[in-house]
Amino acid sequence: MTSRKFGPKQRMLIFTLEGFTPAAISAYGSSWNRTPAIDQLAAEGTTWNRAITPVTNPLEQWDRWAKALAETPRAKEIVVVTDDPRLLERESAAAFEEIVLLESDVESDSESETETIEIEDTSIGRLTAVAADRLAQGDSVWLHSRFLTHCWDAPRELSDDSVAEEPAYYADEYEEAPPIETDAADDMDDSPEEVPFMVHSTAPPDHRITAEDDPDWITTWMRTYGCQIKLVDAMLDVLDSVLEPDATVVLGGTSGFALGQNGGIGHRTGPWRSCHLHVPLVCSGGSGLRSRMVASADEVAAVIDARLSDPSGDLMPAERFVAENVANPATEESQPDESLRSDATSPSHKARVITQHRNVPIAITTNDWFYVLSEEDEADAPSLPSESDDRCHLYLKPDDVDDFNNVVRLRLDEADQLHQILLNESHRAE
Repeated sequence: MTSRKFGPKQRMLIFTLEGFTPAAISAYGSSWNRTPAIDQLAAEGTTWNRAITPVTNPLEQWDRWAKALAETPRAKEIVVVTDDPRLLERESAAAFEEIVLLESDVESDSESETETIEIEDTSIGRLTAVAADRLAQGDSVWLHSRFLTHCWDAPRELSDDSVAEEPAYYADEYEEAPPIETDAADDMDDSPEEVPFMVHSTAPPDHRITAEDDPDWITTWMRTYGCQIKLVDAMLDVLDSVLEPDATVVLGGTSGFALGQNGGIGHRTGPWRSCHLHVPLVCSGGSGLRSRMVASADEVAAVIDARLSDPSGDLMPAERFVAENVANPATEESQPDESLRSDATSPSHKARVITQHRNVPIAITTNDWFYVLSEEDEADAPSLPSESDDRCHLYLKPDDVDDFNNVVRLRLDEADQLHQILLNESHRAE
């Protein structure tokens, strides 16, 4: 077998975002937000439907990708373009010869009307212009942005439903009706807060939902977040236009985002659940790319049940994918690791991802389950779960997408086994 080498014109693009959730991507089944460029990338390549981050800190996840590239000769060929100054302080940044920092000039707490902002003036728009220029010069680029967690400056007219017109079903019938007299003071106290169609502040939400909150706020925040993802989709289309058809393109997230699941709206808001750990991973191009996306489970981000467009295996660490497929592509004849295929029946072959928060194992994801400790027990691992214990949560996967139904009392045997794995991992780390 022979390996194909990258030619002088063969570039690659790695596009990662902090606070990136599959919930707003139509390639992942979103019915309320259309993303045609991402859909096209998914159609031409591989879409991993359950990419789980093994760390809750998105900077640590970025480190793991960077360290994987550092072990390959291609690291020095990659130009990192970012709006996150924290990356310059990471030890893993030394792997790259050039990091271009372009910070956003829009304040994240701004209350300005974002409809007046042009796409090219947004944080991600300015980054994309730099990245596209470097790609056009023949460089490979890693574009990383935190605008989804820092500055929602996407023009709101990008939304599929940018114009909201309240239906006036009975306007004609009551047009001549006399006004109802009310006490002004009582009216101010009792009238509910009007929920806008879309939020125009650039500050992302960080809110725990209460009983007093109007449920329409969830839809408003989803719609506003979806507008940001449509901007990402537009930028991917721009970058794709300067790449050759067989160029390697990777689109992924370093952390997720809560859009109302389990009472949280925001990045790392609410209890640790799948919405915070589940990220998109879509890739296309490269020789042997899809045939070698399977490796051991104990390295960086992993992927469970990769079956949307390619049944190549059950588990794929993002670090190994970057190191072996993006940086040094293999031949088309390469085969995935048989020990991690979906038909493996031995318990040792069961795919799993252990997620750590501040170096403490807090959750484990398998093909069938998501087991997570409650917030109060993250620092000190609790005893094994019991029928009267609400400290641990067990959710059936992949059916229970949003971790709605805690079945720990019904499946104590599974919970005990998964909890023991977390305890062993914690002891091993010590």
